[in-house]
This record gives sequence, C-alpha cells and structure tokens, in this order.
Amino acid sequence: MIITIDGPVASGKSTVAQALAHEFHEFGFYYLYTGLLYRALAYALVTAYGYSEEALVAPGEDALEALLQKGRLEYRFDVGAARILFDGKDITSLLKTEEVDRISSISSANAAVRAAVYCLQQQIATGADIIADGRDTGTVVFPNAQIKFFLTASVEERAFRWRTNQARQGNMVSEDEAITAVTMRDERDRTRKISPLLPAEDAILVDNSNWSIEETITYMAAIVRDRYPDFLAKK
Repeated sequence: MIITIDGPVASGKSTVAQALAHEFHEFGFYYLYTGLLYRALAYALVTAYGYSEEALVAPGEDALEALLQKGRLEYRFDVGAARILFDGKDITSLLKTEEVDRISSISSANAAVRAAVYCLQQQIATGADIIADGRDTGTVVFPNAQIKFFLTASVEERAFRWRTNQARQGNMVSEDEAITAVTMRDERDRTRKISPLLPAEDAILVDNSNWSIEETITYMAAIVRDRYPDFLAKK
C-alpha cells in the first residue's frame, strides 16, 4: 500500500508522514521522505560539483548520472528517522538549512532532476508499504496510491512554523522574512512548469491551520484505519 501526503512548505507534511509511518510501523509501513532526496541532490551538485544557484536551473546530465550511480546517494529509514548518505557520509543534518531549501527549490524545477529523483523513489518503493510526502507524490510519482492527502495551512501559520524550525537550527529570521520566504516558495512551487504543486483530484484536503500536529495525525490515521481495515487486519 502507498499513502501520499502532498502540500506546501511548512504544512507539517514531513512530520505527519513520519509519525504515521511510526504509528503503522507494526503493519510494515515506512517513511519515504521525498524532499530529502531533492535536497541531497542539490547539496551534492553545489558541494561536490561546484554548481552555482544560476547553474542549478539546468544541471548537466553527466553530473546527475554520476550522482545517481549505485551507492553514492543512499536513502535509509530507521524507526523514527530518515537519513541520507552521500559517498558513505551521513549528510542529513546539513540538508535542513534555509540555503539548501532555496537551492533544492531551484534544481527541483528541472525536468532531468525530477526524472532522476522519480526513478529513485520508484526503486525505494518497490515491493514496500510506504508513506511518502512531497509536492507531487499523489499526482506524478504515485498516481495510483491507495490514499492521497493534501495537507495545508494558512500562510501566516506556515511562516510561524518555518521560522520556529529555523530558530531551532540557530537561524534567526524575522516574521516578515519568514512570510516572504514561504510566499516565494509557494509561488515557485505552484507556477513551475514541471509537476506544479496542486492537490490530486482524489486527494483528501486537510487544513491544519488550527490543529496541533497530534490532532492532525489522529485525524489522518483514523481515515487510514476506516478505509482499509481489512488490509491492516491481515498484517
């Protein structure tokens, strides 16, 4: 079974997807953090191949092919956390900065980058029960997913969450700067020509502007149990 959770930046989709995977771990589910793959690819292009932000708009095929060679970018999921290794080194903690957020948004709009990450996601999901989050998991990557969620919240709430997360990492951002950053990211994601951010036609819309993460998880877990009781019972 595949469950997808799409949504804009700071909607809580990664936190919720990871928590749901933990909740349903006993049934064999694990978490596929698709955004981490895009971040890792952008990070590697910049640090290992010297790409500038301008060059990330159209990465060379040679660099992409080299990065996608078996074993170079490795996705691992341990109970409670997803990790990315690049050439054997765990780079997960380096992928959650404002800079990497910005450069991954740039490179992920490129068709060759999306095709490469698409292949990675398909490989990871083969023969597995997963919960995947991103911006096009329900529309492009896994269009036949059994359950599709689209998680969102108001710009103000998402800016607050994004700012709080940045502060945890030692990056102090003002309220206005946070709203600007979130709004700009939304605009890039919604207007890009390839796989723009939008809900799948059969997605369940969840607005958690006024919900805690715990309330969001409880609501979405109940939907999974209600729709597929027989599948979970067999596990």
